[in-house]
Amino acid sequence: MESKINVANKQLVKPIVYLVDGDHKLQVSLSKLLNQNNVAVEMFSSAEDLLQTKLRTRAACLIVEVNLPNMDGIQLLEHINNLGVRLPTIVLSSDGNVSVAVRAMKAKAIDFIEKPFVENTLVKKVLDIIELN
Repeated sequence: MESKINVANKQLVKPIVYLVDGDHKLQVSLSKLLNQNNVAVEMFSSAEDLLQTKLRTRAACLIVEVNLPNMDGIQLLEHINNLGVRLPTIVLSSDGNVSVAVRAMKAKAIDFIEKPFVENTLVKKVLDIIELN
């Protein structure tokens, strides 16, 4: 069931952020912060889990960790691009090196953030992406 807010007879639907990361604590923490900012979060622990889901048209952003089992986060972004889906993507990496960052940008990521990071900074980036769309 999708979250809805009624404002002066207009129905606004929360934008969705897909979060693909194997770190459950990070998922819960970011989800709480984004929910406080009226953003719905759908969490996945692997690329395959996300690909088994029908991507929604109201999806506003994808946040994906590079280091995922089987298909890494950049391969996931490339796969989504090949499907013709354009979803603003922030790539997270726990071992940020230049070659990984270059791969992410070539795959059309809009940002590359090394872990650990300040969660409020990531939330602000997501909110900025939502406002631009």
